[in-house]
Amino acid sequence: MSESKWIVKNATLDDAERWFSLTAIVQPDFCNIDLINDDNYRSAMIKNMKRGTAIYVEDYIRTDTPIIGAMTYSQNQNHISWLAVHPDYRKRGVASSLMKHMLGELANAKEIRVKTFLYDDEYGKAARNFYKKQGFVGKDILMEEEGYPHPVQVFVKLLE
Repeated sequence: MSESKWIVKNATLDDAERWFSLTAIVQPDFCNIDLINDDNYRSAMIKNMKRGTAIYVEDYIRTDTPIIGAMTYSQNQNHISWLAVHPDYRKRGVASSLMKHMLGELANAKEIRVKTFLYDDEYGKAARNFYKKQGFVGKDILMEEEGYPHPVQVFVKLLE
């Protein structure tokens, strides 16, 4: 499937099991934090599904239609909360499709923010490269962040 053909959908509670299946697959990309059993993560994802700020792309060619990329964001704070793509579908336009959809939802925003691993952390290398290609610029470094076992960096994209 070409990268321009991905269809972004709003996640509902009916998608939760597939969403958490993707979460388990990408766990190594998030410092191996056990997000599946993290009550804060689970409740945040459910809350986003209920309010329409959880989006995903699925592989509808496969009979089991797995979610291959997912994102949550805040329309009030113009912030990407979580973004992940299944390892088998990376560098095929899935994350870009999610980003484009989300930016359309934030049409009146002046900037959008995302937190990711620090510039020298191997865990964040792919994420930082993606955000930079999308026009984000590294800004603040937060040495401690609630719930994270590592320092994070804020990336900001100014919207026109």
